[in-house]
Amino acid sequence: MARRKEHTHEQIKQMAIDAVVMHLQHDNIETLSLRKVASHIGYVPSTLINIFGSYHYLLLAVSEQTLAQLAFKLSLKMHDDPLLNIEQMAILYSEFAQQHRRCFRLVFELSMPDDQPLPVAHLTLIKSLFILVESQLVQYFSAANKQHIEMMSRVLWGAIHGLTCLALDGKLFEEQSCLQDMLISHVQSYIAGMSIKKEFTCC
Repeated sequence: MARRKEHTHEQIKQMAIDAVVMHLQHDNIETLSLRKVASHIGYVPSTLINIFGSYHYLLLAVSEQTLAQLAFKLSLKMHDDPLLNIEQMAILYSEFAQQHRRCFRLVFELSMPDDQPLPVAHLTLIKSLFILVESQLVQYFSAANKQHIEMMSRVLWGAIHGLTCLALDGKLFEEQSCLQDMLISHVQSYIAGMSIKKEFTCC
């Protein structure tokens, strides 16, 4: 069993997060526990309790890392064309979900105990994802106000998330290669539709 002095607080924290991620690469979260994570990294459960507060907050840390990785992936290789950027982000989002299925699911299935609000850091990461989309919509709908841009980003991405999750569950009843075509079709159709709704684009 490793001794606390062999690693810093932050090193143990990252070791525990990495252990959860590694587990989720080949197994479900239901087969994991705080004791198993602690045993894997060579520490006792009480050490992880001291660092995270609870097993739930360890999983929340994994969720936050996943969100940060997703935001980084979506922010790469932006073009001058905002429509192309949104299409690309939709495809990258679905690819990330396919590559990190269980971590991706954890982000959206994990809820706070006793109806507590999500930590500020977690909310900030979620907001950063929508800001990426909003930054592109602003370029496309330059006359729209902030409230309409925010609404459009959530409606637009809600369907992208829905298609992605259906694909993960094998419920699209189409070849997997069709998912990208569906995502692009949705983005193009939504942008085209909003372009003719003057009450949403010229406020």
